[in-house]
Amino acid sequence: MKLAIFDIDGTLTQTNDVDSQCFVQAFAKEFQIKEINTNWSSYGHTTDSGIALQIFQQNWGRVPETSELCQLQQCFVELLHSHYTETPGSFVEIPGASVMLQRLAQTKDWAIAIATGGWRASAEMKLQAAGLDIKELPAAFADDSISREGIVKTAVSRAKAFYSEPEFERIVCIGDDIWDVLTALERQLPFVGVASDTQKPLLENAGVEYIVPDFLTIESFLKALDTASIPKQHKPLQVQNNSLSASYFETLYGTSPDPWKFETSEYEQKKYTATIAALPKERYHSAFEIGGSIGVLTEKLAQHCDSLLSVDVSKIAQSKAIQRCQHLPQVRFEIMCLPQEYPEEMFDLTVLSEVGYYWCWEDLKKAQQCILKHLEPGGHLLLVHWTQYAPDYPLNGDQVHDSFFDLTPTHLRHLKGKREKEYRLDVFERVF
Repeated sequence: MKLAIFDIDGTLTQTNDVDSQCFVQAFAKEFQIKEINTNWSSYGHTTDSGIALQIFQQNWGRVPETSELCQLQQCFVELLHSHYTETPGSFVEIPGASVMLQRLAQTKDWAIAIATGGWRASAEMKLQAAGLDIKELPAAFADDSISREGIVKTAVSRAKAFYSEPEFERIVCIGDDIWDVLTALERQLPFVGVASDTQKPLLENAGVEYIVPDFLTIESFLKALDTASIPKQHKPLQVQNNSLSASYFETLYGTSPDPWKFETSEYEQKKYTATIAALPKERYHSAFEIGGSIGVLTEKLAQHCDSLLSVDVSKIAQSKAIQRCQHLPQVRFEIMCLPQEYPEEMFDLTVLSEVGYYWCWEDLKKAQQCILKHLEPGGHLLLVHWTQYAPDYPLNGDQVHDSFFDLTPTHLRHLKGKREKEYRLDVFERVF
């Protein structure tokens, strides 16, 4: 059996506009938060829960209480109901969606699941208003995860249990926007786009091969399900033109004290060992760590430094780092947002580990100039970055490292490089 996973807004229902409008109104009505960026792709996680957490963090410097999220959701759904009463035409299906779902459910080859970035209560209300009944289908919502990848993973797990299938022969995602494409790419799943003439070029540029305008021609859609491929592995620049904000990281650390498992991951421990082993010198006079997080690598670097300055944008993360390294008097900590800020001192070692891909191209270039300006002649620059695809990040690890090779041989000299399955390490020396 094969599995088709459907998004909702813009894919099964024509509710993108009313959804955004009511979402913004709910913040204004309940919490008097009125200045909201509605470029949803600029948020760390394009889900109701991920966006809500980041908006709270940006405005109030903290993640919301559970009661506040419930209050927001309730107001959101009430506003949707009000709009439906006034303008029911704002809640209609994508042409042919209902018939298509019925037809697909009757086949022996295909199972159906729902995976949406919306909350369950609002999603079910919109589907019901549009005349689509999915209550009997396995589904996952923003209540289950702040990330679309996590939502899709949950939907697949629930579908396996619902259909008593240990593994599906084929899993295809169906969606309408760029974040749906990026999720399919992250999960390495085939993708079918649902898009109008204006939206279609965006999906095409993202590497989507099969795009349908609606579900009126069922045979064409079924053929697309059987033949669709994984989107090409590249990321359009228009998806994320900005560096990830401080609120993105505060939101992550506010919901999980160690979101990347720095303390417990075997992968991280092996990478840290390789990082320290790659240092060209046994000891450094003045070192600078960009993005120290909770201080796991900081503690290891400090053993090789007379002085180490570690900076991060997250106060939550750095408080843990300070506690971890309190026995190391040579370590200093500062909250700093690079490249807009940069310490006014010189270093003989700069470490950029798992940070560069959080910057957009413009900020990466600015950061490079700052690094060069404050790296002593003969000083060392150590880069370590994960190289797998991540839909949240403006860049990837290879792009970051390759951009520093553009500075050779006039500004930097490449000393050594190492590539493993999931990460890349390069060491440079500042040219005299």
